[in-house]
Amino acid sequence: MSAPHAMAVCLAEHAWLVEAFASDHGALLLLNDVGLAALHAQGRQQLIENFQTHLAAHAFEPAHQLRLLDAMPDHLDELSIDLRLQSPRPDRVVPLREHAQDDRWTLLLQLPLELIHFDGHFPRAPVLPGVLQVGWALAFAAPRLGTSLQCREMEALKFQRLLRPGDRVELTLYFADEPDGTGRGKLYFAYHLDGAHCSSGRLRVERA
Repeated sequence: MSAPHAMAVCLAEHAWLVEAFASDHGALLLLNDVGLAALHAQGRQQLIENFQTHLAAHAFEPAHQLRLLDAMPDHLDELSIDLRLQSPRPDRVVPLREHAQDDRWTLLLQLPLELIHFDGHFPRAPVLPGVLQVGWALAFAAPRLGTSLQCREMEALKFQRLLRPGDRVELTLYFADEPDGTGRGKLYFAYHLDGAHCSSGRLRVERA
């Protein structure tokens, strides 16, 4: 058994993992529900340290790098493992799907487990910052609704439920023009998780 394969087998025995994929440069880890709960409760850095401790307890040298997978990959060879290990951690989210109806857009987003913004907000209890939720609403609305990326004013901001790593959330966007014909108006946004309201607000913006 090769050293990377032996390390992957050892890691996969951890109670927080579904599977592990290793190369000489580190390992990719797929969390189970218990592992995801640990990520939410402890944060990424503490989670990684726990896996390194697990390796040490089984007489393995520390892995050069450990990264978290958002989903089971279709295929991974040693080269593709290394490419993922070397890739930068995500700083944005990509819609899984989206649709428009009556000028209202709905986007399905999955928050990356390794989203870099979770590190500082907060290291031991990662939640999606409210300012990022507003920024994403502006960024996603711009190409779909023709609105500006700049916000003139924020109204009725409500943050009622925390958004955590791995959450699949729906973002709805709608723009209402002011009746004066100036191109100004209000961008309405709302985030929902499993049908429950998480956050919302109105942003005064202009047509780009």
